[in-house]
Amino acid sequence: MHSADVAVVGGGVIGLSVASELRRMSSLKVIVLDRHSLPGQESSARANGGVRAQFGAAANIQLSLYSIGEFERLEMANPGKLGFLQAGYLFIAGSLAAEQRLRAGLRLQRALGVDVAWIEPADVLRLAPIIRAKGLRGGTFGPRDGFIDPHAVVAARWNEGKELGVEFRFDTEVQAIEPSGNRGFNLKLSSGELHAAWVVNAAGASAGQIARLLDVDVPVRPVRRNLAVTEPVQGAPDIIPMCVDVDSGVLVRREGRAGYLLAYSNPNDVPGWDTTVDPKFFDDLAHRIGNRFPLLADVPIDTRKCWAGLYPETPDHNAIIGAVPGLPRFLQCVGFGGHGIMHSPAAGRAVAELICLGRCETFDLHSFRLARFADGDLSMEMAVL
Repeated sequence: MHSADVAVVGGGVIGLSVASELRRMSSLKVIVLDRHSLPGQESSARANGGVRAQFGAAANIQLSLYSIGEFERLEMANPGKLGFLQAGYLFIAGSLAAEQRLRAGLRLQRALGVDVAWIEPADVLRLAPIIRAKGLRGGTFGPRDGFIDPHAVVAARWNEGKELGVEFRFDTEVQAIEPSGNRGFNLKLSSGELHAAWVVNAAGASAGQIARLLDVDVPVRPVRRNLAVTEPVQGAPDIIPMCVDVDSGVLVRREGRAGYLLAYSNPNDVPGWDTTVDPKFFDDLAHRIGNRFPLLADVPIDTRKCWAGLYPETPDHNAIIGAVPGLPRFLQCVGFGGHGIMHSPAAGRAVAELICLGRCETFDLHSFRLARFADGDLSMEMAVL
């Protein structure tokens, strides 16, 4: 039987980050297992690429601040390689309720050191002239936020892992996991068997299935999310912030010079594994896009550039990071929803510290613990797009 110190199940951006950070902090033998022939083929490949610190929960803000710093460092060391464009996130409000929600988030974000400010309608329109001015109350703008190329992040982490000595096994299914006394776990793979002292579940939307191999309930459910790109728009600015209409839930940003990327997450969508674009998504957009983005209401969608992917969602929209009660060496790093790309540097660091130091020193992981669901101690993250 082959052996490793750490088996990371899942070769998406979270698993790749965990593996790289483990090798940075130690000489442990780390193996990444993935059922696809290449890394990052599931949610990572279908991400929007947003990066922001404008969250409603302190724990998520802390993950974002660390991760943004890492992306800035990597972009400075490799200019243009990650496609990290800090054009900012602009959350806008037309109703009193939306303004109050944004201002409450703003107070928390600023208290934690986020560079974010309330801006008046005139400045909103200066940053994004496509926004409808009528009834606009203002918004929050974070200039360090922006968007990044998910494929470039996956490639960078994969190359980094190879350079650091991570072993990758693709086209490999994890079929069974059994505890091996105090010596870790025996894994039955489609390609043989493996013993590992630690197992990290980083399986994204499939995290619940991996956990069930050890009779553990990890409440991560796959929810389809859709994105669309418009045909080119003449006379439009090349760059605008990622714009979020809090009242309608519509998200808009430029997609290079091609057009605008549009997104809307229907809170009533039910879990499922379908990754074809939902036709109802276009109806949802049509009913909402004109609220703040009337310029785009009549622009045709380029159906060749629409896609859907899976958000690995938890009931409180927060990730699960840490050990399973009773199985201290079976670590979870799952349930990031649509925030896997943006929080991947922090997630990798957190798990590496748990294994190498016996505790996480950089982040407070209390609100990410699996036991919160059994305890009924949930803290809902409301800033979910």
